[in-house]
Amino acid sequence: MTELMEYFSFLWELLKRDLKKKYYKSVLGVVWTLLNPVLMMLVMTVIFSTLFRRSVEYYPAYYLCAYVLLNFNNTATAQALGCIPANGNLLRKIHLPSYLFCLATVGVNGFTLLLSIIPLLGVCLLVGVPVSWYWLLIPAPLLYTVIFTTGLSLLLAAVGVFFRDMAYLYGIVTTVWMYLTPMFYPVTIIPRPYRFLWELNPMFHYTEILRNLVLYQTMPSERSLLIAGAYSLLTLAAGIHVFRSCQDRFYVHL
Repeated sequence: MTELMEYFSFLWELLKRDLKKKYYKSVLGVVWTLLNPVLMMLVMTVIFSTLFRRSVEYYPAYYLCAYVLLNFNNTATAQALGCIPANGNLLRKIHLPSYLFCLATVGVNGFTLLLSIIPLLGVCLLVGVPVSWYWLLIPAPLLYTVIFTTGLSLLLAAVGVFFRDMAYLYGIVTTVWMYLTPMFYPVTIIPRPYRFLWELNPMFHYTEILRNLVLYQTMPSERSLLIAGAYSLLTLAAGIHVFRSCQDRFYVHL
């Protein structure tokens, strides 16, 4: 933490650089961040709302609760895979903690996640979800997801230095991960004997917590909060450990 604070100004410059790069020559710029989840919601609503409308209340908002979290996690971790090699020239010239580039990747996508909450709440109002004080607790599942994604990004960033083909394999992993997360379907369609497989998925718990707060105005169970917190902290600890163990060998492979 002391080292992170020492290099915080550099991390801030990385964040600004990556944000500018993300929206460079984009006509609508940040507006795309607001439009993207809405457009995806419209497509999925047209395709699946008729199929699941009887079992899923407020379907468009139900879908968006999972989409904003899953999209953040998948995008940030996929970009983290190549963030160290992509900045190899800079790391060879200047002595810097290499994890700063990973944190910058998560930070930029975290900014996108925060903006995505705006269309999510807008859709909630349009489909008739009651406004509740539980909405004030939305930062909790966001924080869980950010911590988990940071840990996973650190782990993948270390792996990506040594195994460049991992970027292609991870695309398959994220696709499977999307179908194993109840994003456009209710978990109730899964036979109960196999439902524990879905509960092994951290994103399942984060999306359920967000849906409880936003759609159903209920506090998540203590069990759900403990499981979500354990996944986040254990993944962060694992990511830090793997990254620190490997970072001295990065320069040989850059």
